[in-house]
Amino acid sequence: MPGPPPELRRGRKLNNRATGERGEKLARRFLEDRGYAIVDQNYRTRRGELDLIVSKDGTLVIVEVKLRRGTGFGEPLEAVTPRKQQAIRSMAEEYLLEKAPDFHTLRFDAIGILLLAGKPRITHVQDAF
Repeated sequence: MPGPPPELRRGRKLNNRATGERGEKLARRFLEDRGYAIVDQNYRTRRGELDLIVSKDGTLVIVEVKLRRGTGFGEPLEAVTPRKQQAIRSMAEEYLLEKAPDFHTLRFDAIGILLLAGKPRITHVQDAF
């Protein structure tokens, strides 16, 4: 017997990563359709990762993306806790020091994606924190 496909054999960690990548892809497309330019993505620091860095009209936007497959653990945006917000701010400081991007204004947005049967429900909160 050949067994289950490799992505199912490797356990929960890979599934979480694949889910995160899917959410970021949906968020990227959503933002690009609204005129945002992708500056960077998946910027890693020792504290974690910034999902998306985009820009529009001189504003650099750090975007946290949360995807959920249901509401059993709450809505996706409920996962952007004050602790997570502080970590994102710290990572953003590192990003700005290292990359020195050109911008006039900095903003932190959050995108929540709820995947239920059918089309994903995307909620974009500008200036979320």
